[in-house]
Amino acid sequence: MSLVKSMARIYQGWVHKSLAQYGLRYEDIIMAENPDLQRALQYIPEEEVQNRQRRISRAIDLSFKHEYLPKEIEALQEPGKVYLEPLMAEFKAIREEKELLK
Repeated sequence: MSLVKSMARIYQGWVHKSLAQYGLRYEDIIMAENPDLQRALQYIPEEEVQNRQRRISRAIDLSFKHEYLPKEIEALQEPGKVYLEPLMAEFKAIREEKELLK
């Protein structure tokens, strides 16, 4: 395994640990101004949108309090679980194709 791949895995582990401390998933921290994210959020189930908002609100609250989730709850978090990426990739491809056709 190359040095870059090793460093990438270490960094990914660090990011996932940091997200789990606040109860977030990686896709929760994508910038809201991303047009592909906005479209994807329109097509996922309403329950998933609400869960996303709850995770973000909880993370903001914990951050303001300078606290983390309790370890037993942190262990249940799935920061690497994907729920938007397939749709975002599809909408990105559509958007890029439209831009090429202009």
